[in-house]
Amino acid sequence: MNLDTTIDIDLKGFFNWWGRELVFLVPKALRQRLRDRHGCVILTPEVHGYAAVFFDDDGKVVVRRQLDLATSTGFQQLKIQYPAIEKAEIVLRLTADQAIHKLIYLPAAAHENLQQVVGFELDRYTPFSVEQVYFNAIMLGKTDHSQLEVLLIAAPKVSLDEQLLQVAALGVRPHKIDYQQVLEDFPQIGHAVNLLPDRYQHQGSKLSQSMHWITSGLLVLLTLWVLVWPIWMQGQTVDSLKTRIQQLEKQNRIVDQQQTELDALRVETQKLIDIKYQSPALLAVLGELSNLLNDDTWLTHLQYSDKRMQIQGQSPAASALISVLEQSEFFSNVSFVSPLTQDKTTGRERFQISLDVSMPVDVGINNESDAAVVEPSDQNNVDMQKMLEENNSEVTEEVKGD
Repeated sequence: MNLDTTIDIDLKGFFNWWGRELVFLVPKALRQRLRDRHGCVILTPEVHGYAAVFFDDDGKVVVRRQLDLATSTGFQQLKIQYPAIEKAEIVLRLTADQAIHKLIYLPAAAHENLQQVVGFELDRYTPFSVEQVYFNAIMLGKTDHSQLEVLLIAAPKVSLDEQLLQVAALGVRPHKIDYQQVLEDFPQIGHAVNLLPDRYQHQGSKLSQSMHWITSGLLVLLTLWVLVWPIWMQGQTVDSLKTRIQQLEKQNRIVDQQQTELDALRVETQKLIDIKYQSPALLAVLGELSNLLNDDTWLTHLQYSDKRMQIQGQSPAASALISVLEQSEFFSNVSFVSPLTQDKTTGRERFQISLDVSMPVDVGINNESDAAVVEPSDQNNVDMQKMLEENNSEVTEEVKGD
């Protein structure tokens, strides 16, 4: 694939084709009102005159008539019988022996000044010079070697001028001269052939030209409107959806923030609940100590932290306290922290004991029943979680719906 290939676009040809296609969008009645010409009269040279055929706008033959050169009023009488001929396009159609045509190939640079280039090289392609013929060069396309394929049509000036004088004597002023052989060989470009010299060209009325440009402008505006309006409407819809999505995203961020805060609150609450489940009830521990220690044993200090307890006090038989405390399901790893000493005032032994505290099974069950009091607030958290999830679901469905 050659990426350096130059792409040439025939804008004039494109707009001509586009204009012909757009004409079909206009109602037939309106087209007939806006057109300068209605129908067509084809004049074909014969031995003693011309054969005239009048076609209507639909291409149907209205009348055929022979125009004799000896009678100059034949065409006028035809117009009297068929007044519509006044607005018909008159075409002088040359026969195969009255002109020549030939395919020629030119460099791509000749596209901009095709008629001038062909006129300069005319004697190379035909037996005539540019002063001897009327010619028309029509570009058909490009070859594989990027050359222009051009159809050259030429008619001798002497012969064509003589025919123009003959039809003028009949009261006929043609609007166009085409070539029968080209119409048969190249039907796709028949409308582009016109050998009529410039001095014989008809000048349209200013009103019809103005109407033509106004109609063309309206067609262009209508086409642009048809093309642009749906795109503009879709753009407005997209902008509206973007605005709505931004609003929903903002609401969703708020919901996400509330969700994060709720999750953090649940985590902290769960930590407190876990601490409560794992820690023994201090009242139960104190009750157990009261039951185990006799009335003659005093406690002066009690320190409890992280399931570890230290107690200080006096007792008549402090050495026996270790076995007493180890009998309880609450305490384990009971040991003296410091040696026993004698209090001279009371006569009792001062002791300092360290012990591990654990929760017995029966007390743990009671603890769980106490913790059930917390459940309603935890249920409230669950209800709030469901409410946020439903809100988040509604926001998501609304985005999908839009």
